[in-house]
Amino acid sequence: MKVVVYKKYVYRLLAAFFLICLFGASAVAGIFYSFKDELPPLSELKNYDMKTGSEVYDINNNLIHTFAVEKRQLVKLSEIPQYAIDALMATEDKDFRKHWGVDLRANLRAVLVDILRGSLDQGASTITQQLSRNMFLGYEKQISRKIKEIILSVQIERMYSKDEILEMYFNKVPFGPGIYGIATASRIYFNKTPMELTIAEAALIVGITQYPSGHYPKRYPENAIRRRNIVLRRMFLENKITKEQYEKAKNEELVLYEHREKRAADDYFVEHIRRPLEKKYGTTRLFTGGLKIYTTLDIDLQQYSDSVLNEHLTAFEEKNDFEFKYSDFPADTLDIVTPYVQGAVLVMDAETGYIYTMIGGRSFNHSKYNRMTQAKRQPGSAFKPILYSSALENGYTLATVIKDEPIVFLEADTLFYKPNNYSRAFYGYTRMRDALKNSRNIYAIKMITDLGPRKVSRLAKRFGLTTRIAPIYSLAIGTEVVRPIELISGYSTFPNGGERVNPVFIRRIEDMDGKILEQAAPERIRVIDEKVAYLMLTQMKSVVEEGTAQGIRWRGYRWPAAGKTGTTDDFRDAWFIGYNKRYICGIWVGFDDNTPLGKKNSGATAALPPWPYIMRKKLEMDAPLNSRGKPIIDSSELEFQKPNGIIQVEISKKTGFLPQSEHDDTIMEYFIAGTEPNPLSDSLAYNFYPTMYRENDKDTLIFDLGGVLPDSILADTLRLDSLLFKYDSLNVKIIEL
Repeated sequence: MKVVVYKKYVYRLLAAFFLICLFGASAVAGIFYSFKDELPPLSELKNYDMKTGSEVYDINNNLIHTFAVEKRQLVKLSEIPQYAIDALMATEDKDFRKHWGVDLRANLRAVLVDILRGSLDQGASTITQQLSRNMFLGYEKQISRKIKEIILSVQIERMYSKDEILEMYFNKVPFGPGIYGIATASRIYFNKTPMELTIAEAALIVGITQYPSGHYPKRYPENAIRRRNIVLRRMFLENKITKEQYEKAKNEELVLYEHREKRAADDYFVEHIRRPLEKKYGTTRLFTGGLKIYTTLDIDLQQYSDSVLNEHLTAFEEKNDFEFKYSDFPADTLDIVTPYVQGAVLVMDAETGYIYTMIGGRSFNHSKYNRMTQAKRQPGSAFKPILYSSALENGYTLATVIKDEPIVFLEADTLFYKPNNYSRAFYGYTRMRDALKNSRNIYAIKMITDLGPRKVSRLAKRFGLTTRIAPIYSLAIGTEVVRPIELISGYSTFPNGGERVNPVFIRRIEDMDGKILEQAAPERIRVIDEKVAYLMLTQMKSVVEEGTAQGIRWRGYRWPAAGKTGTTDDFRDAWFIGYNKRYICGIWVGFDDNTPLGKKNSGATAALPPWPYIMRKKLEMDAPLNSRGKPIIDSSELEFQKPNGIIQVEISKKTGFLPQSEHDDTIMEYFIAGTEPNPLSDSLAYNFYPTMYRENDKDTLIFDLGGVLPDSILADTLRLDSLLFKYDSLNVKIIEL
């Protein structure tokens, strides 16, 4: 009888247990079903794409910037040291290799504690749960979020191996405010790859994951060290490190990597390439698509050039006692109108067009306006090489003589234009080489009057200038605005034998799998004949050796070079563009609002001084080292190559023709074969141009551009100064050197 009763109770208990299990399973199934629409589909889980930014590298493949919504750099698990993996599991989930995504005992214990405390503070999340929360869920403390986390963790464990989960974890979770992935954290905190981390450094980074903002070592170093030591102790207790390793790591001093100050350095360059990249690839792909962008920027030269430019301009400000100085504005001031003197620098490879340095201003924080690519400034005499190239194409030679004398232009009985030399003096009969060497304006004005401004305007377009270049007489001395980058890159025509090369900012772009999406190739455009180009660069060598750019020599640059200074009306713009066979460097200085730099602050004074230091630095960086570690710069590699068809002839310095006697003062001059002076031409007094030249018995040569010329002006040209005052209301441009 007792046995029967006992069996009856057992059956009832089993039935009750079965019903409870069935109810529990139904409840769990119901919970899973109710939340299934709120979880990502399995297909999305399988194809989950880490939001990794596009990385920007310099010419030496150094990572210099990341376009990213989240700062992230992906690594494989094999690129992470074992002690970092051990640190994570010892601290966050010691049974990670055993469970199926959820630690039931730990979660049950956490739930009981939460019930007793009346809160949801206990986590008890496994590594997989933390990953699911970071990938798809938020951080709100709600029962529903915890249920979703558990469900998603089970799905992740079904679809991925333990190693794949660890790899995703180390690439996904935050290791500080806005810092995602162990590779990014290693670079930002210690300037290392994960494999280069010490045990203490790895423990510190792993410890941050518990509370990324509170354990951020750059703001709360004490908290970070305290958490690091907890991680190290867990590693020791789990036998992942020895007692000696534990003691050494626990006592290791925290030394964080200090990033360079980002005042101007590469920001203008990076922003310049961002716009076309975003337009071509789209914002989403650029900031989350993991592109690898290999640029031409030399970050070391960029930083050096930025430092040299700012040092020069700071001294320039002090010397001239400007009302506003760069130092008046804190470095972290954002987006202001900059009233202080500005500068821009471009260093370019003459053969490939690679842009090694581009500085668009003194502070990117202060102003995002890129004065190298966006500004439109008058080039002054830096435009003259284009004019002189046009003259050589149209029959002039380096020996052509023009009389440097006062001239005026009249139109409809009105004073239209009265040019002057920089010195306000006049030099009489002048050969072309001397005219460019000393930047004589009158020579240039007479030359464009003979050629016609339209020829020069058309040639300027071939040199790569896209701004409006009006065919006017004052074009000869640089009155029409240009973009600095276009004028500077246009100078590549001279060392390249008459071919201009377009600027190149990006060498190649790869997708996240290493497939090349695009690759740059130098683009050359024929501008002038190679013989004309050589004649021009020999003239610009004279500018450096004997003319307005001699300053590069006594500042220490002793290798082959050619170039041209430029200064505009009232000293509003200062330029120097110089080059050797391999590199071109152009510098512009001025105020954004066109305030004058001050009397006698010409291109040679305001823009040239940084040039020799920047160019010397570039040569030293690319040169081999001797046994003492000093760079060996081979001058022969920087010499300009003379093309066939160029000859040298001894001529008279005075007439530009062959010397008449052994007493003539002579010079060896270059000519295109067939244009050199001969005995027949010596029957003329001078090698005169322009073709419209006529003897002038007056004090001033008058060019009548149309209308009736009053007899009173012809009778007394000395009255022109009073006429200039009378017609000042016409706002006539009087442009100087």
